[in-house]
Amino acid sequence: MRYGIRVLALVAVVAVGVGLGIWWARPPEVRSPQEVAALLPVERGQFRSDEDDSFDRGFFLAAVQDCAPGPVVQQFRTASSAVFKGYTIGEETAAQVAIVQLEQEGVAPVQDALRSAGNCRRPSSSGEVLWTKIARPWFGDVSALFTATDVTVDSEEQVVYAIGGGPVWTFTMSDEWLVAIGAYTSPLQTVAEIYSPMLEAFDSEVGTDFLQPGESRGGCPPANVAIADLPPDVLSRQAITQLQSMHDLACQDRMDAVLAAMSAPLVVDDGTTVDVLVDVDDPAGFARILETRGVYRNGAVSYRSGDSALVFSTLYDPGFPSLGWDAYVRRCSTAEPAAAQLCGPDPYGPLGGADWTATLVERGCAAEDAAIAHSRFQDLTGDGRPEPVLVVSCDLADGTRLREVQVYDGGSPPDSPRLIQSLLGDDPGPRGTGLAPMTATLSGDELTVQSWSLPAVSGDEPNLLVTDGFRWQDGNFVPEWRDVQEAQ
Repeated sequence: MRYGIRVLALVAVVAVGVGLGIWWARPPEVRSPQEVAALLPVERGQFRSDEDDSFDRGFFLAAVQDCAPGPVVQQFRTASSAVFKGYTIGEETAAQVAIVQLEQEGVAPVQDALRSAGNCRRPSSSGEVLWTKIARPWFGDVSALFTATDVTVDSEEQVVYAIGGGPVWTFTMSDEWLVAIGAYTSPLQTVAEIYSPMLEAFDSEVGTDFLQPGESRGGCPPANVAIADLPPDVLSRQAITQLQSMHDLACQDRMDAVLAAMSAPLVVDDGTTVDVLVDVDDPAGFARILETRGVYRNGAVSYRSGDSALVFSTLYDPGFPSLGWDAYVRRCSTAEPAAAQLCGPDPYGPLGGADWTATLVERGCAAEDAAIAHSRFQDLTGDGRPEPVLVVSCDLADGTRLREVQVYDGGSPPDSPRLIQSLLGDDPGPRGTGLAPMTATLSGDELTVQSWSLPAVSGDEPNLLVTDGFRWQDGNFVPEWRDVQEAQ
């Protein structure tokens, strides 16, 4: 009898153990797409849900085709449980989120694909799209971050003539869950800011660890677009992502595309300005400059790494705060004075921080159109303070357009810059119809201005490129020569 009781007890224990084992090893609860979607924010803080269903499986697959890791794409292509949702966040950020719950056999292949993924290039209708894998701290068990850059190519000559910041795509896993977030015209820091409120409900209600510290490995270090002392609205989001794109293209050894971002002739080591491709024989070193902390001061964003510097101007269209690439000084210690000045902490001097919109409005420009097409700063008077030389184009109250080069006294107060001289505004040009100055370059006491000669009827005559040379003499620029060529 006692033996029988023991057998029954043992059988009971085994049965309970088997039952617990079955319970412990049972497949995870598969949630319906409706349950998953309910965990995503709808209207929370700055999150505004896009309810037009424009972001769906087809949109997602087209956006990530050929560059996202194959096993990742396959999960979103085939899983009926995948959820796709679009958002508008704040004023500028369009974001999409895609989430799928994987079968257990799919977890390891996706994790391996995220770890081993690298840079990618694929053709597009206008040229090429480049995805750059970024190595930086992130979230979740396994992550892979990519920044995308659109490269526009001249179809006839296969010459790159424009780049544009594309979306940031982040792929993160926690347990059997995989989430992809795409944010358009946004730096990675913006995606990091929206990541936590996007997924906090999953960690609290599903038991995932999406918000635990993690890392994306195996790519380029990120560009540093958290510019020190940058006032609000000085640069647009697009301008910030252009810095990111220049860095990422350099990491992929695509300096031809980086140089396509030249907005105007560059100041280089010998102090001259060039409007042709610059020889950059160290793309990785170029990228490292943009991985340092940029600093804003008086209209200039400056990056400095070792003996090299990059300088970008913010003195452009007030309606669309943009970025002009002003200088690439590879060896600051041996550069000529005009270039070495740009390596300093204040490349333009105090007058670079003047309110140029207000100054140009005082001269008759419409406030919304007070555009500076190009700017140069160089000490012409010998007092150690650089003079601004600005190429200005704006509408006037009488319906005409002001197109001229303006020279200001660098020693005057920033709240009231003193105009020294205006050039070419009343010059009839070779056709008698006026000139439209585009760029100004300075070398020593020589100023060179390139202008278009305006046609009598738009598109009716060949474009004429007019180049004027001036020399600084007795406090003014004196004209010395002119060259006129038919533009090719």
